[in-house]
Amino acid sequence: MADNFVKVGDFVVVQRQSYTKLYRVSSKECLLGKDQIDMGAIIDRPVWTTYKMIPKKHGKRSFYLEECNNTESLSEQLLKNVTSGADNRNIFDDGSSQLLSTEEIVELRTSGLSGQEIVGQLIENSKTFQNKTEYSQEKYLKKKEKKYFEYVTIRWPTIRLISDIMYRVDPTKIMGLRMDALAQILTTIGLHSNGTYMIYESGCQALVVAGMLSQISEGGHLIHVHPGNFAQRNAVNAMNFSSNQLSHLIQVNIYSLLRKLWQGNSSKESNGVVKSETDEKEDKAENENSVKQQEQVQDEKSKILSCNYDIDMEEQIDDSFEEAMDDDEANVQNKSEDNSNSKKRKHPDDCETVSKMPRWEQETEKAVDILKSRKVDGLVIVSREHPANILTALMPYLDLSRPFVVYCMWREPLLELSVQLKSKHDTVSLRLTETWMRKHQVLPSRTHPDILTSGGSGYILSGILVDNGSKR
Repeated sequence: MADNFVKVGDFVVVQRQSYTKLYRVSSKECLLGKDQIDMGAIIDRPVWTTYKMIPKKHGKRSFYLEECNNTESLSEQLLKNVTSGADNRNIFDDGSSQLLSTEEIVELRTSGLSGQEIVGQLIENSKTFQNKTEYSQEKYLKKKEKKYFEYVTIRWPTIRLISDIMYRVDPTKIMGLRMDALAQILTTIGLHSNGTYMIYESGCQALVVAGMLSQISEGGHLIHVHPGNFAQRNAVNAMNFSSNQLSHLIQVNIYSLLRKLWQGNSSKESNGVVKSETDEKEDKAENENSVKQQEQVQDEKSKILSCNYDIDMEEQIDDSFEEAMDDDEANVQNKSEDNSNSKKRKHPDDCETVSKMPRWEQETEKAVDILKSRKVDGLVIVSREHPANILTALMPYLDLSRPFVVYCMWREPLLELSVQLKSKHDTVSLRLTETWMRKHQVLPSRTHPDILTSGGSGYILSGILVDNGSKR
């Protein structure tokens, strides 16, 4: 992507007029509607190149691509020598104006004719086309052009394009998150390139993660907390991020992260330093708080799993948590065996321990080190579960005077969470909003709103964390 040329394995957006499709470049054909297109011509060619769909010989709606410099609309090609009428008063829509039957039109498409040739046949076999006004003829051809358009353009994926494509294919897979709601989340959290942010996302195809990661550069970190064994990466992969950009993303399981954080807090010792009575009292209070916090984490785990909101990842959450505990016990046993058999080994134990450490454990250790050194600059929660317990578990790692954003498909969980936050007196500027953007066509002296816009795009609860005087 750096050299602006399309390579095998890259994700691109194939645009045909207003229709867009996400496609991973390979030797396979791309299915655009019912048309099969051989995409081999786009490999090693620059993006924003326009191609013409050329029918294959004896191919049923099968095409190959040929690079072209410009496109021609059907109205420009077919209305050069066509006469038009003065008005449409003598034209009646009785269904008999087209001499070609439906079967004959379908046969024209399957025979491999180009779109221009098919529309030309429709015009020649129309009784009323010559009598229509010039405006009516252009309107008819624009309607047919949407169906028989012969040009495609290759583009790089962007957050807006990926969001629109995912929302059009199946809104439920991204929790009904429209582009306007995604923009509100990214704006409210106040992203800056070298900041450290944490996001809990489940069931949204990593769309918000990709949007936040695109704004983070050198010195910044994005900790993606997720349930289950594996994090969703669909939108992240589709953005074609470089390895340098992906190095800022840390994906960890929520229970592995919290367990290591609480274990680290409970294992702090004096390290041989003589402490005053005040310090000892503070340490004692901290130890008591850590014990309570550990119990609270276990309670929160059971609460999260007992939520009434259905999620397919719940079984994976338990499995990953138990597997993580088993892995820790196995690592302890392996270390004892390594110590007993150290004389028989040819390589240092440290190198083997590092090489044997699973990827998820490395990511967890990295996230723990970051959270122990500093608190995050923003917290985002996008989940299908009830967000109250998740926010309670992750809020202690949010720095003061920093924003948090919670997105949910339903209003009631956010209302309950808002009441809970107000009772703690450690948040300000709490706002519960419903984003609803409608597209408008603006013409001279009039506007036309898009009446097909979806009325639901979830709800957003936002606020700022402050110090209420008690020790956090």
